[in-house]
Amino acid sequence: MLRPQSKLLLISLLIISAINLTWSQAQDNSPFSRFGLGDFEESDMPSSHSLGGLSAVYHDFFEANLENPASLGFLQYTSLQMGLFIKSANVHRFGESQRVWSGNMDHLSLNIPLINPLNEALERRETDFSWGTSVSFRPYSHVGYDIEIKEVIPNIGLVERSFTGSGGLYQITWANGLKYKNFAAGVNLGFIYGKPTFEEDTKFTELGNAYRSYFRTADYYSGFQYRVGMIYEHPLDLAEARKHNDNPSRLLSFGVFMSGQSTLDTRSDIIKLSINDAITDIDTAIIVEDQLGEAILPVTWGAGVMYRRSSDFRFGADVQFSSWTDYMNSARPDNLENTFRVGAGFGWIPDANSYASYFQRVEYRVGFYALSDPRVIEGSQVKASALTVGAGLPLVLQRNIAWIQLGLDIGKRYGGDNLSENYCRGKVAFIFNDNSWFIKGKYN
Repeated sequence: MLRPQSKLLLISLLIISAINLTWSQAQDNSPFSRFGLGDFEESDMPSSHSLGGLSAVYHDFFEANLENPASLGFLQYTSLQMGLFIKSANVHRFGESQRVWSGNMDHLSLNIPLINPLNEALERRETDFSWGTSVSFRPYSHVGYDIEIKEVIPNIGLVERSFTGSGGLYQITWANGLKYKNFAAGVNLGFIYGKPTFEEDTKFTELGNAYRSYFRTADYYSGFQYRVGMIYEHPLDLAEARKHNDNPSRLLSFGVFMSGQSTLDTRSDIIKLSINDAITDIDTAIIVEDQLGEAILPVTWGAGVMYRRSSDFRFGADVQFSSWTDYMNSARPDNLENTFRVGAGFGWIPDANSYASYFQRVEYRVGFYALSDPRVIEGSQVKASALTVGAGLPLVLQRNIAWIQLGLDIGKRYGGDNLSENYCRGKVAFIFNDNSWFIKGKYN
């Protein structure tokens, strides 16, 4: 059982790590991130992601599903969750290939059941009502690329163009989930912020005394977004379980969520220069500071179904849709397309109560997903698909439960005829559980 000082230390580490998350950038070279808001992060938990991404319906006693706030109603243990990812991609562009490695923090959250089930056990009572709350920090999208293009133009000669981008968007979320009997509903309020930076440099190498063109823009985003969600869990063997004074073991769950359309304030710093390196001359074409605008993020919804047999196996499917044709961004105008995502997966525990073999208590997972991305490159919408595998490794630390969640994606992403990547992305999450928060002390 953690002492109050230890709990405060965990919260302090959570805040410090969140600050580090704000300043850390994924070291990446993804030509895809040059378009739209960059590459969107799949920052869901490895446990649900390795099942194909059951974002709408996944729930568990020991961890929170950050994609659907209703999952907090099922939480029975305080959980500190931290995830990381590493990605290796073989990027193919105009017949050339490049191996790119990247990695970053995936998510960080503190999730607390405000009505502690341990109180019920100590007081020998049961209640049909539960309530969980959560604060989380996650990347929303990231920009990271460094591209060089060389071409020969008649009457001009060799022209060298370089394109670089960095930064991204992040989200801080406060969520609450309430559960009454088998039905749970939740809502979260998220604050999205960040500063992507884009640079372009054009050199006319074979023109004598020529000026090169340099362009840089830094766009600051900030604004709120909300999400609501619901999960209903239907017991299929309730009558049989009551005969044996036991809990139902065969459960069918349905989940939905919706993120509302939101408006972000934008503020742009723009610089455009003509530079002559030979005579060290700079001609200022444009300098604009704090150019105000706005960006509109679209409605997103998801729905899923999952069957679970207690301490044995679970499988499910999930669909998501976003209306990105409603997207607008005065800082970086772009025409985007609606997106669709489908995923499915299966998880299996050989023997959750095994004492003879640790690996009998591990949950093994496999799944797949296919999605369309809102960005359009060379007239084709970006698409991706992947096979997912993973495992949940249970641990016991000082009479408290902990987990190591592992996940691996093996997939392909492509946009147009001249840009694609084969990627392998590994996820690892650490979950530390404690059910001693909000214990009611009694003295005789």
